[in-house]
Amino acid sequence: MKRLALIVTILLTYACAKEEIQSVQGTAVGITDGTEVYIQELGENNKMIPLDTAVVTNETFKFKRPTIAGKGLNILSVAGVNGRLLLVQEAAPLSVTIYKDSVGVSKVTGGRENELFNNYVLSNRARNVKKTDLQQKANQANAETDGIAAQGYMNQVNELDESFISENRSLIEEHPSSVVSVIALSDLINAKVLKIEESETYFNSLDTEIQNSTIGTSIKNYIAQLKSQRIAEGLASIGNKAPDFTAPTPDGKQLSLSETLGKYTIIDFWASWCRPCRMENPNVVNVYKKYHDKGLNIISVSLDKAGQDQRWKDAIQKDEMDWYHVSNLQFWQDPIAKAYGIRSIPATYLLDENGVIIAKNLRGAALGKKMEELLGQS
Repeated sequence: MKRLALIVTILLTYACAKEEIQSVQGTAVGITDGTEVYIQELGENNKMIPLDTAVVTNETFKFKRPTIAGKGLNILSVAGVNGRLLLVQEAAPLSVTIYKDSVGVSKVTGGRENELFNNYVLSNRARNVKKTDLQQKANQANAETDGIAAQGYMNQVNELDESFISENRSLIEEHPSSVVSVIALSDLINAKVLKIEESETYFNSLDTEIQNSTIGTSIKNYIAQLKSQRIAEGLASIGNKAPDFTAPTPDGKQLSLSETLGKYTIIDFWASWCRPCRMENPNVVNVYKKYHDKGLNIISVSLDKAGQDQRWKDAIQKDEMDWYHVSNLQFWQDPIAKAYGIRSIPATYLLDENGVIIAKNLRGAALGKKMEELLGQS
């Protein structure tokens, strides 16, 4: 499934906004003298921008080149040591304590933003540990056929999920000018717990400086994308005529949906890299063999990536998909997928002879049952 590219606690940053200076120094517990410590900024398109290098002396280090404090994130890493430490950019001098065996849980002190960020991370980390423990207990209870106990554990999991939602909502409302608020908003969006309108309302409540930052712009664009997908899903709903399209076939020719219509036609969104799609293909092949002579056609739309045309063709042959195929080789940016509001694959649409959508996402036994209902037993 496609996932939103807004994992901001690791991957994204904001444009610098204020010409204020941030200094960083620290203690490196258990790290050998002479070891280099790096500080980087995460720029647009996830580009890591080197800022400075410090050298550990007597388990201490200090960056000589102060960094501009803005609405962003910096990353500290240590040569030869696994893990990275995230810092929120702010004007206050920051003091860092790095532990050799656990860089990711090292300490940052010295500023309000980093204090808020640390509390946010620690709260979510503790909640996730509890969730994992409760889910394991629920699984064990199910294995022991103790449904009452299993449900009790899952109720506690649900309570933790509700606390995550509630705490993030409060954080956004109480700190509209904070970097951490936009991180909390992106986490809510990723968790798919907000309606589109709610996401937009929270985004609009943030300070303009945050909205216009790199990650703010990313969130704004993502919300606009969700709106477009919802419109497309409405157009490609049952009872409507399927949006027509034209795209390249494996041999480079252009083929339109309208050219492939049979008595019934399946539009099949898939990709060679999609494991659930490949697992479903034998079932689709079986249905096609049974009902093609009675009027069933299939056109598969691949969401393979640019440069993977041979992989796409090889998968067609290996899976014995002996029907129509097209692909723009544009991954999730495929215009056909956008026109249908596709968010995950496999996805299927069943059309009548006039191209009207009569069913969606039929898989497994449900697909065969529907075709038997429409075309009779083979």
